[in-house]
Amino acid sequence: MLKELLQPEIEDLIEEKEWEALSDILPLWQEVETANLITSLKNDDKYKVFSILPKDYYYKVFPELAPVDQQRIIENMQEADIKDLLENINPDDRTYFLASIPETMSESILKLLGSEEREIASWLLAYPEGSIGRLMTPEYISIKPDWTVSEAFEYVRSNIEESETYTTLYVTDARRTLIGSIALRKLFFTDKNTLISEITNNCPYISAYEDQENAIDIIKKYNLHSLAVVDDRHSMIGIVTVDDIMDIAEEEYTDDFHKMAGITSSEDQFDDNLKITPISTLYKQRILWLLILVFINIFSGGVIGIFQNTLQKHIVLVVFLPLLIGSGGNAGSQSATLVIRSLAIGDVVLKDWFYMLSKELLVASMLGLSMAVGAYLLGIIRGGLEIAAIVSISMFSIVFIGSVIGLCLPFILTKFNIDPAISGAPMLTSICDIVGTALYCSIATLAFIIFF
Repeated sequence: MLKELLQPEIEDLIEEKEWEALSDILPLWQEVETANLITSLKNDDKYKVFSILPKDYYYKVFPELAPVDQQRIIENMQEADIKDLLENINPDDRTYFLASIPETMSESILKLLGSEEREIASWLLAYPEGSIGRLMTPEYISIKPDWTVSEAFEYVRSNIEESETYTTLYVTDARRTLIGSIALRKLFFTDKNTLISEITNNCPYISAYEDQENAIDIIKKYNLHSLAVVDDRHSMIGIVTVDDIMDIAEEEYTDDFHKMAGITSSEDQFDDNLKITPISTLYKQRILWLLILVFINIFSGGVIGIFQNTLQKHIVLVVFLPLLIGSGGNAGSQSATLVIRSLAIGDVVLKDWFYMLSKELLVASMLGLSMAVGAYLLGIIRGGLEIAAIVSISMFSIVFIGSVIGLCLPFILTKFNIDPAISGAPMLTSICDIVGTALYCSIATLAFIIFF
């Protein structure tokens, strides 16, 4: 509500270069709202607005910015200010930034950091790209099993500012081996002389070398605020928090959505803000698939050429061609979307293919029959009984086969370790166009030869 009230005033202040007034107003916003504002500004104004923010506030705003805006801001800062900023943000946010910029720039910035921060940053950056190690933070609260609740409380009170989250306390032994966890709130309802070992619960954990997507599934399954990270010896070395995991999930879903729409990712992609993404980037993201699909659709024209005699003699058949191939593509896209989603979240795995196919055969038959009835009625109106019969049979066949293709294609691609999202709407629709055109023309030709 506050943002909406202040938005017009903020825009006026930026236009009039009233930086001092802005520095008083912007901290009233949530950090993510200020980050969104900076993202929407012209490049020349991004750093200026960021630089006038109070330091305690811009430490929190910086991690909310897109990497490209973070880089622009850093490039305009003095070395002392860069050091101060990066030493006052969370280690996981610092790692994310350093991993997103050119390697030479990252190495230069690392040299600016103090020895402790540089050691932590180098350690986290040493983990493989896309691994949990790149996402975790070593800032968490660990307590010992032989402590009492009273001792644990005192330790938490003294170290609470050193942890990124404190809703969950992790129990480790002298060698940092993970034993379990305790919800902080549980300590409030437990006798102060009770040993921590008596109230410790088993807790999920993940290896620092596992893929970040695996953490998404674990956190969702157990409804966690944070997830313990262990090394090869089961020693606890950090945590990943739910906010970081949700950022990764959003990136994965966005990437899958782009692939399903036939939009390629690019290394020079600026960010996900469509309004400010350069025209050249939008062009490069979309042109590849459009060119590929142009050549694929040439086959549809070839199929029509094979059956041109039938279509010339019965020109009314052409009227129904867009309806039929469109229905097949839509049915296939529905099936593919459901399967890709289920594969992505783990509800369906490869071994479920036959079971899913058996269900889809029934569903596809029902859909095909329903669509065929509508097509038959339309065929009678536009072309008579003969055309109605051809169109209805074709509709059933095309919808049925399109649905089956839509279900099978994601499984096939997954089997060959290809991202199933790549079989999204444009590619699948083109395949269904070719198959649908061939089916329709074949059914029509055979019908006129045999029956009519």
